[in-house]
Order: sequence, then C-alpha cells, then structure tokens
Amino acid sequence: MAKPFRTRTASLSLALIMAQTLPLSAQSLLDAAPSAARILPGDSESILSTRPVQAEAAAAKVTGLVPFEQALPAYHLSGEDAVARLSFNLASDQAASGGQLALAYRNAVSVLPDTSVMDVEVNGRSAGTLRIASPNGFKSEALTIGAGLLKPGRNQVVLRARQYHRVDCSLEATYELWSELDPSQSGFVAGSHHGFRTFADLLTVARTDANVTDIRLVLPQAATAEMLNDAAPALQTLALFMNREDLAVTVGEKPGTGPGIDLYVSTDKTGAQARDADGRPAPYGLSVRDAGNGGRAAVSLRGATRADMSSQLLQAIQGPLKESLDSGIFSRQSGAIIADASTSYTLSDAGYETRVFSGRLSRTGFNMVMPADFYPADYATIGLKLSAATSPGLKRAAQFLVRVNDRVVTSYPFRNTAGEQFDGKLIELPLRAFRPGNNKVELLAELPVEADETCAPEARDDTRPRFILLKDTRIEIPALARIGRLPDIGALAGTAYPYADGRPFDIFIERPDAQSAGAALTMLSRLALAARNPLNANIRLGAANPAGDRNALVISTQNAFAELGSAGKSAFPVDGFQPIAVSIADVDPIRTATIGGNVFAASPARNNDDDSTALLDAFRKSTTRPQDTLSVTSKLQEWFSGAGGRFGKWLNYQDGSGTTAMLRPGHSLLTLTQTPSPSGEAVWTVVHAGSPADIALGVRRLVEPAVWQGLSGGSAEIETASLAVNTVPAGSHFIAGMTDQSPSNIRRLAAAWFSDNFQFYVLLIVGLMGIFAVWLGLAIPRKGVRSDQ
Repeated sequence: MAKPFRTRTASLSLALIMAQTLPLSAQSLLDAAPSAARILPGDSESILSTRPVQAEAAAAKVTGLVPFEQALPAYHLSGEDAVARLSFNLASDQAASGGQLALAYRNAVSVLPDTSVMDVEVNGRSAGTLRIASPNGFKSEALTIGAGLLKPGRNQVVLRARQYHRVDCSLEATYELWSELDPSQSGFVAGSHHGFRTFADLLTVARTDANVTDIRLVLPQAATAEMLNDAAPALQTLALFMNREDLAVTVGEKPGTGPGIDLYVSTDKTGAQARDADGRPAPYGLSVRDAGNGGRAAVSLRGATRADMSSQLLQAIQGPLKESLDSGIFSRQSGAIIADASTSYTLSDAGYETRVFSGRLSRTGFNMVMPADFYPADYATIGLKLSAATSPGLKRAAQFLVRVNDRVVTSYPFRNTAGEQFDGKLIELPLRAFRPGNNKVELLAELPVEADETCAPEARDDTRPRFILLKDTRIEIPALARIGRLPDIGALAGTAYPYADGRPFDIFIERPDAQSAGAALTMLSRLALAARNPLNANIRLGAANPAGDRNALVISTQNAFAELGSAGKSAFPVDGFQPIAVSIADVDPIRTATIGGNVFAASPARNNDDDSTALLDAFRKSTTRPQDTLSVTSKLQEWFSGAGGRFGKWLNYQDGSGTTAMLRPGHSLLTLTQTPSPSGEAVWTVVHAGSPADIALGVRRLVEPAVWQGLSGGSAEIETASLAVNTVPAGSHFIAGMTDQSPSNIRRLAAAWFSDNFQFYVLLIVGLMGIFAVWLGLAIPRKGVRSDQ
C-alpha cells in the first residue's frame, strides 16, 4: 500500500541527504572541451552562453490566468461519458476574492450539439454546465466561481463530458466522440495576482506555447560539473514540488524570458548568482521572488557549503513545501495505482468516483505502475473483483471487457437480460499482459439495447441507466516473481529503474555544452518524478568510463562534433536555437518495431557487416524454392515454425497491430538503449544523438507525457523527420539483480521461465512420463504376484 505522507516526506529528505553527500567534481566544462577551443571567462562566447529560451508565449493569453497543473493528455475527453480531473493552485487572497474558470474547448464534428453537455465541479461541488458545440475551433467559456467553492492551495476540478453521436448508434461510433481543452487558455482567472512571493505561488507558473513548463538553470560562463551537482538536488526537489510531467530544463548564463522559472544555486565557493530586485546578492537559504519578466519566477538556493544547502532544502521540505508535496505527488488519489506484490487496491485509489452510465459503451481507464523487477508470465493472475450492476433490457451481446496496454485480455458476458448485480465477481487478468512500469488499464462495458437499432436521438432515454460501476471494485495483486531483467525502458520510465534504489550513479555528459547539460538535467528531473524521490546522481563531464558496479546514464553525441573543436572551429552555433514544438495529436507517440534486439548503431554510417548482412538476406530471398516444390519434411518444418511464431505472439498479446514500423539506423534523431556496463557489473542507459541540438530536441520529445508513459521494450528511437517514436522489443535480457532470494520467489521464477519456454516444459513432462513408464516396466515384473495363504 502507499506510504503515509509523513513517511514519504521523510524518504524524500533522506534521498536529498544522500544526493548531497556525493564527492565533489572539480572537472570544469571548459577543461572537458579540447584545449584549442577553450573559452575563458572574458571571451565573448562561452559553451554555456546559450541564448535564453525565447518564450513561445510572452504571457498567458488570458490575463491573470492560473493554469491547470496536468500535462497535455489529461485535457482530452473521449467517449460518451468521459471525466477529466484537473487542479490549480491559489493563494489565500486569491481564494477569498473568487474569479472565473476559463475553459477553451473544441469537439469532434460527430458530437451532437443539441444534447451534449459538460458538467463542471470545483472541489466536489457543482459549478455549472456548458453545452459542447464547437467543432470548428476552440471556443472560450467562463464560469464564475465564488469564494465559497475555493480554498487556499490546490483546488480540484472535475469535468464530465456527456457526448452523443449525430447519426450513428453503433458501439464503434463512440470512439469518434471527443472533446479537448486548450491548456494554454484554460485555467482559473484569479481576481488578484501578486506575482511570486511564496513557494506556493510557483504552482501558478504558466506554460509556454509549446505546452512545457520552462525551468532555466542560470550558471556563470566558467561553469563546472561541481555547479551542476550543487544544482541537481534543488532541481529535483523543484520538479517534485511542481508535480508537472512537462518540465523542460535549459542551461544558460542569462535568465529566461516569458513564463517559467529561473533557478540559481550557488555556494560561497562557486559564487552567488541570484540577485534581488535591487541587484544585491540573494540571501542565504531557499527563496522565491518575482523575476518581473513576463510571468517568470526566480528561485534561489544559496549556502556556504553543499551541506548547508542540503540543510536548507530539508527545512523547506518539512516546512513550506510539505503541504504541496503531500497534496501533489504523494497524494493517494493521483490518478494512478502504484502496485506492489500481495496488496489490493480499489478504483477509488485511482481517483475514480462511482457514476451511473446510460450510454452504449462505458469506459473507465487508469494507469497502474507495476514494480520494476516484476517478471510478467503466466504463473498467477491479477484478480479484478467487480462491483457493478446492469439494468434489464440489455441485448445478449452485452459484455464486460478489460483492456491492458490497448489489447483486450479478458471478457465476461452479461448473460442475464433481466439485469445482474455483481458483488465482488472475480475476473482474472493474466500477469503476462502487464509489464514493469506504466500500464494503461481500461474497463469497458458494451451495453447495447434494442432501441439502438433504430438510432433515433429523440427516442433516447438518458434517465434510464444501463450500467453502474462502483468505486469499491477491487484489484488484487498476487505474489510476484521478482527479478531485475534489462533492457527494459518501460521500467525506466515507470519507476526510474535501476536508478531509484538510493545507490549513487553517474550521469556522463560526453559533450560539455549547454544543450547537452540541459538534456541531462531534463532526463534527471523526469526520472525523479518517476521515482517520486530525488535520485542520488553524480554528474560527470567527458567520455563515459567503467566505474565498478556504479550504474550510469550517458548523454552522448557524435565524437566527430567534439573533434571539430580541436581545429579552433565553433562546433555548436547555439545562437538562435529553438526547440521545435510538436503536438502529440499530430504524431503517433509510440510505434512498435518488428526488429528484436539492439539495432541502434553509434554512427549513422553503414559498416561492412551491415552490407554483408543485407547481401546475405537478398541472396537467401532470391534462392528460396517455390512452395510447391518443397518436400513434405520442409513443409512440415515451415508450418511448425510459423505456428510457433503465431503461438508466441498470441501468448504475449501481440495481435499484429503496430508491427509495420521499421527502425532505420542512421535516420534517427535520438536513440535510447540499455546495455551492461563494460565491466558487466552495472547498467548503462545511453541517450545518443548526432549533435547537441539534436539531443536537446530529442530529449524534449522523449519526455513528453504521452511518449514517456508509452515507452516499453528494449530500445527506442525518435525519427528525424517526423519525430515519431519507435520502440523495439528486447531480443534478449540480462539479469540486473534479484533482491528476493526466498524459495517461494525462486519457485515463481521457475514457473515464469517455464511459461516463457513452454517447449522445455512439454519435453520435461514427456520425459518424466517416460521415466515413470520405464520404472513401471522394470518394477512390476520383479515383484511378481503375491498371494496370502
């Protein structure tokens, strides 16, 4: 079960202490660059003189807008009855003065405007209803929210869209129904705005036009790895406090412009960088002020030593940051279930509230994060104890479906047309359908009635419900086989495995420049959010090298770019660099490739082995005998081979969808791979791109919420032209560790292995039966017949 908030905050404090006790690195960014390209502090340019990220939005489009905290996918409502849960933060005076809830939305053209509506709740109380009728573009609506509905701190908003199709009453047509909000124009318009004076005010920072939360680490020209290590714990704490999945970290010597946060971290050794409004150095400790630059905040952490800064951070975590941490990232109703072995959860733990459904297809979805060392196989099942009821009049085709990671894994028919009630009805979900890390789970109820055949909107009776799913529906996790198997980028994205165990690890930035450093810090912040704790990272500059059993995250670019610096040329013209803003709706976030194993090359150039392999494949295809000329033995071998492949796909819930994507080495903007370290005692995660600009853009794309949550398999690449993300299944795994060495876990591992290698299981059974038959044949004749006199 989830830890109490106090325990989680203490764990966060302990992680920060560990992160601050890392050995200091005196290696300078300048020292890591070739000597001929070294830029001294007095020079006109520096490797960290990146021009501040120009704000894509100089200010929020709506004056005084406090944005919702959730990332982009949360603003999409699909189906007949969809719910979005959003939140925003208010200061005490803002909550007391009230304001307006701004909602800029658009909907599919298939949505019937006459009866489709969106209900709005604020902190559990109704705030109004608006009609869904904007298929031609975003339409702005404003609901007046009185002070009685608001509270200081986080305020919860629930949007429920009830949408109906214009002309089609089939189940398939419900997937055409959708509405979505524009996050840059939606939020709370406060009656007063006093800038950024407290830590809670940071939660009101607006996003850029690219829908990212910009955090800029401001460093001097002669920046060192020691400065990056000083800043890493503060940056991770800020990321956890903000609890936003769309963070983008940049590094530069000047503050940014437009909405965002400028972060200053310094000790007396490195020199104070933060200044107050009068130009004086910022005070010792952790402080917040208004940067006075287009809705921008400045956060400063200053201490005499790194230990002093660690103490200041701990005091902030236990003081002004604690309430927002407890109500944010440590909240039990964060919209996801953090699963653990031999535990049970209810739908309410994922934020679901019981509601009556009167449409054709009920859809309830949530994210379930499985342990990183979970071994998915058919040795047990997850128990879904359904608490629900159906109404009379459903057709016999009505059924309940469970879909995991976009694949249907089980179904249960609603046979009783007179209506049924389910009080903990057990529905077993195969463990093989899940994976370590993030899992998208959907509970669907197909509820057709005879009236749907006529498809007359005026005859629809919305007052007569068809289905109710109770929040008491329970999910029971069995004892799990636990063993760390890598590569697994799904476990990396879901739980920051293998970096979240508290042990120190290294982050190597092979090319010391602002964009590579920003990409490394963006990855570190995203992994801290996945781990829900700061990570014990030590940032190092220069080429990665074996370090015993220390895991590593390697930020790598082509060596050829580094060699240009030795000739005295500017390898990276960073002036004018602008990240490309890509809408997730425009690109398929994840495509699964058909190639197994690691197909990413460190260099785009093809080598002789690649050419030989291609020629060999072409030769085999050209010399393949026609099917009608094959012998019976060859036909049988080919049939069994194909049947084995089809059975393996069925066993792993691979229905053939998404198998058309082919990875093209040399055409990738960025690749993400996991390999054993050169010593074989640790794990290296390598993020590779061709240039610093490519790695900055690629990491920005990689950490987008829809992409990050969908990562799975052994490797991933981002295509250069389309920025589409392809994932590759791991061809083979290596063991990264086994924390549970009990006999019961070993038994489960054996069962899991046999379920993956069923051929050996069949051979073992046949072999044991043969041994038993031989024993019977030898034992019985020797015993003969005994008769009692």
